[in-house]
Amino acid sequence: MDPADYTPSLPDALLALGRLDGALVMAERTTQRLFATRLLRDLLIGALRQEGHAFTDERFHAWFAGATTLSDEPTRAARPPRSLCEAILTELTHSSWDLLAEAATRFQPALLAPADLVDSSPTCLTAHQDALSVIAAAHDLIAKLDSCPNPLAGLAQLHRAAAGHVLFAPTERAPEPFVIGTMRLTGEPMALPAPRWALELLWGEHWHKAGLLAHALPLPRIIRLDAMRIAAVSDFDEHDTTREIFAATLCDVAQNLYSGIGEAGLLVRRLTACQPGKRRTSRAPALLELLAAFGPLRSGQLETLLGVSRLGIRTMLGELERISVLECTSLAGLRLYGVNLKSRPAWDVAEVGMVSAFSTASLEEYESAMADIDALLARRGVSFNDVDAT
Repeated sequence: MDPADYTPSLPDALLALGRLDGALVMAERTTQRLFATRLLRDLLIGALRQEGHAFTDERFHAWFAGATTLSDEPTRAARPPRSLCEAILTELTHSSWDLLAEAATRFQPALLAPADLVDSSPTCLTAHQDALSVIAAAHDLIAKLDSCPNPLAGLAQLHRAAAGHVLFAPTERAPEPFVIGTMRLTGEPMALPAPRWALELLWGEHWHKAGLLAHALPLPRIIRLDAMRIAAVSDFDEHDTTREIFAATLCDVAQNLYSGIGEAGLLVRRLTACQPGKRRTSRAPALLELLAAFGPLRSGQLETLLGVSRLGIRTMLGELERISVLECTSLAGLRLYGVNLKSRPAWDVAEVGMVSAFSTASLEEYESAMADIDALLARRGVSFNDVDAT
């Protein structure tokens, strides 16, 4: 069978979701913390790009540090970037996953991006209020959905609800007449993109409460516009196409997150091999972990995130420079500090697979848990060949 012709099914989706959940539960605490920090950064970047902002990862870090604007060309149809990130960080501080909540709380004061230039008319919502209202609307939409043990049916329910929502439905560009002097013209005004990022931010909490996930993982890219249009006009129980779309989507999202956990585990091994700071009281390892997980930051941000003085940060940076992993770039008179581990020994990458982030005992416990799940499904008479999606 040609791999290109393979279509994921419900069992594939369930396996991918279970694999992801088990990997995160069994991962070491340091791996989980590093993964949560990277996920936080990726959520901010993903939401900004969904809104229509165009930028590179390097530009994001410079903007986050307050060194420049997010992009050279203003995007009028997009929600203001700083207000959007502030709202997301505020929401994530309430996450039931403690490590994600802690990461968001730490990074709130480290957001030094330039203030948004927006209309301050008292008749309009501020940019921050608008972003918070989007998240509140996502909360309300999800709260009205039934708890569903079948994740694909749950995704279909979510997409149908979003497709019928005035805020989350795919935007339709309709021509509108306008007048310039004596001329009457017709054009298509730019509309705000559907803020799918808010639903993706919160859907993991819904599955956590339903018992499908041990931790409330945000699920980037779990919402698909094409699936939203199909779900609005089709019945999940009667069309295999919608099942295939949601199965493929869930497999892709779960696999990407699972790979992220594995990469975090390998990065932990690299960081351990670096061993910056000879004194037991050295905070250099914490600095190294922070820069490796989130990316380049300026000195003032590091002081806030680590709770140390400027002199302390300077000493820690010196220890990273001593082991040749520190990178420094200058932009608009500001220095951004990052790390480059490519020159470090890559024994962990070459000789250890993805599961190297987990101990033997953890893997055995994971396999036992998967066997228990199989036995539970068998007792309930669940057939993967013909699953009732209701």
